Amino acid sequence: MTRDEHYAAVVAFHGHECPGAAVGLRMAETAVAQYGRHDRGNELIAVAEIDICSVDAVQVLTGCTFGKRNLRHVDNGKNAFTFWRQGDSHGLRVLARPASDAFRDAETWSLADKVDSGSADDTERAAFTERQRGRIQRILRAPADELFTVLTVEQPAPEAARVYRSEPCAECQEPTSVATLHDHRGRMVCPPCHLEAHGGSLPAEHHGDHRHPAVREAHAHHHH
Repeated sequence: MTRDEHYAAVVAFHGHECPGAAVGLRMAETAVAQYGRHDRGNELIAVAEIDICSVDAVQVLTGCTFGKRNLRHVDNGKNAFTFWRQGDSHGLRVLARPASDAFRDAETWSLADKVDSGSADDTERAAFTERQRGRIQRILRAPADELFTVLTVEQPAPEAARVYRSEPCAECQEPTSVATLHDHRGRMVCPPCHLEAHGGSLPAEHHGDHRHPAVREAHAHHHH
């Protein structure tokens, strides 16, 4: 498929055209050029450091998705992705370049704020749309190194997240993965009930291993 065809597939999945989806497409191309697409026998894993449009492009192109548990989200607020082939000892981190078309410039931000707040007039709305359209075209055509930096990450691929069984929360009774059940004073509760038990915020001194025994045991086996 050509880049334009890939972009059309990303837009179909994402729901609209935008520079973020175009940047994600270009970042994902770098991973695919290095590792190929996720497939049986070529298992990839990706970590997204942000939850914006670019994530959808990465899911479409690389085959790393939240549902397959081979895409993780770590909220660092950075338009960056790290990719590994499962079992490799190092990965690739792709990071959007400052002052590139991956980011809105001051003028685009000022128009975007007006559009978002509903205070933009027709001219300003048209100008914003036009600027975004121009950015998309430039992003799809620019040399990769104008848009992002690629770094080698000297650490092994994270384990693909395993699926755990569910047990009812002692409080609300809703089936909850044992991976997220939490021992609160001898009762296994889900995260929302645990938060509620603490009055809406966890105390700073809250520590210790409160995981479900099944999870503690699985981790102990894995590390010994």
